[in-house]
Amino acid sequence: MTTFRAKHREADVASRRLQIAFWLGALASYLTYSLACALTLFGVSPIIAAVTQDGPHTFSSLYLHISLIAGLIPTAALLIAYTDMQRKMRATSADEQARALGAELACPEKHRADRLYTNLVAEMSAASGNAVPATYIQRNDDSINAFVVGGADGSLALTVSQGAIDSLTRDELQAVIAHEYGHIENGDLAIYARLTAMVHGYYIISDWPNRQERIHTAPEANLFDLRGIMRNDDSPDISIPAAAFTILGSILYLYGRLLQAAFSRRREEMADARAVQYTRNPDALVSALKKAWALQENGINPRRPPRDRAHIYFIHYQSGLNRLLRTHPPLRERIKTWGGGDVSARELEALLFDIQQQARDHYETDPVQRGKSALASPVAYPLLSLDRTLAAQHFPAPADPAAALIALYIYHSGASPFDIEQNRVIPPKTLDAARNALATIEHTAPLAQIPLLGHLTRATAPLSEAQKNTLEQHIQRLIKLDKHLSRYELAAYICWRASRCPAGHASNYREQRDAITYLYDYLISDTPDDDEAQENYQRLLQNSLPIDAPPHTLLDTADHKTGLQLCRHLETLRQLDHTYRKALLDAINTYYQRLEKLTLPQAYLRYAIQQALT
Repeated sequence: MTTFRAKHREADVASRRLQIAFWLGALASYLTYSLACALTLFGVSPIIAAVTQDGPHTFSSLYLHISLIAGLIPTAALLIAYTDMQRKMRATSADEQARALGAELACPEKHRADRLYTNLVAEMSAASGNAVPATYIQRNDDSINAFVVGGADGSLALTVSQGAIDSLTRDELQAVIAHEYGHIENGDLAIYARLTAMVHGYYIISDWPNRQERIHTAPEANLFDLRGIMRNDDSPDISIPAAAFTILGSILYLYGRLLQAAFSRRREEMADARAVQYTRNPDALVSALKKAWALQENGINPRRPPRDRAHIYFIHYQSGLNRLLRTHPPLRERIKTWGGGDVSARELEALLFDIQQQARDHYETDPVQRGKSALASPVAYPLLSLDRTLAAQHFPAPADPAAALIALYIYHSGASPFDIEQNRVIPPKTLDAARNALATIEHTAPLAQIPLLGHLTRATAPLSEAQKNTLEQHIQRLIKLDKHLSRYELAAYICWRASRCPAGHASNYREQRDAITYLYDYLISDTPDDDEAQENYQRLLQNSLPIDAPPHTLLDTADHKTGLQLCRHLETLRQLDHTYRKALLDAINTYYQRLEKLTLPQAYLRYAIQQALT
């Protein structure tokens, strides 16, 4: 907390400096316009003197007074715009400000995703001791973003983009919300209102000569946009006074933008720190920032905020902009600050895949049909995304792991509980317990069923040997009833057999040549479109244990006899010493990494092999 107090003291000092900088800018505006007017008048003074027969000194005092008065006009416009904007923001409620920025009220009664969002806001309010703000969503913004505003009578409104709701996990969305609460806790709402008014005041100066067409710095393109020096009619002639006001006003507006950017960057860093403090989970903040980067790199066009309010957003997407004009630290820096390291192109691709999966999960109305479709889909999962998803899955201890494991077989076999009951495959009591677990299996995301399989298998470890034998009999009967050993049943059976066969310490791996080559043949055959099947088979052999192996043999991986033979070979290889099993597993992981993407059946097989060889 000491660090935060120190940062808050620094922020207070920075706030006072901002105020001083604004008044210095106003003074500079007055002096600049007065000087410009004086130079213009003194430039024409010799001409007037020659016409009137008077000396130039006759007009000096008059011109000086005129210049000083003329300089007050644009400066007064700046100050009036500044105070008027402050007054309007103090008189406008937070809800009105959020709606003006394109937000709509969240509808937790209609949308499950909105309900998660509003629940997180309520949780964060309770944790931070702040009032619960009104919750809004920018429906037409597919990027990841958020902002919080304060208004009249202490009202608060927190807004997140639709892209944040669709793309982020619960922890990631919580981190974004915590960032916005950091702004509330740090007192940024009042400071940001002043900053908005300040930038608006400078903008008015640059826009003053030309009300029809806006004149401002263009941060996404050129440094200045001086189209307003042209007259607002069909004439192409240049208005000299308009040109002078525009150039000088644009310089002052640029000064305001620089102040806005410098001050906002510091506040964003502090809000990130607050998010980590509230959630105790820097990985969630880093992951949200990485997903935002992935969307930006893959062509998502974010909603552009008004320039005088860009500093209030969680992220201001500003590709290629000069650092001094950035209102936020670059995403790369924010990620590194909290331990995210460098982000590779492969990781961005995997993150984009995660985002697409997350969006589908949000709007899938029938999770059972979603699961069935996914199992038959040829969609390939990036390996990095797959590993991260598997590592992140946590499941509670099931009340009846044996029944849940049977339910997993029932789900993937496609057999209905009625058929199982009619054929008396499983005792009624066991089937009833499996029916209860089946609903959980059906509502589990297809990819999450892989770690669930391992979790259920490990959860059966405390069962007695007799109970395990009974469970295996039930599993074998289900497989026979199905008359087809699907990839998912095979993976489950491999994991189950691995849990029943303790790992060994055999050292003569050459005796297991047939088992090793069969495993490698199966892996290569499982990728039918592989144009380098023989070369990949040789790579597996070279990266693995040295054996005298025959050429690659193509196997029918859809045949259940082939699958059961693989299961038996894996049981044999499990008896090898840990060092040799690790060498086999390293070679297999290297092979999968070369593929980069795996289908869901391949992912199941890879997980099962890992369970068998570890």
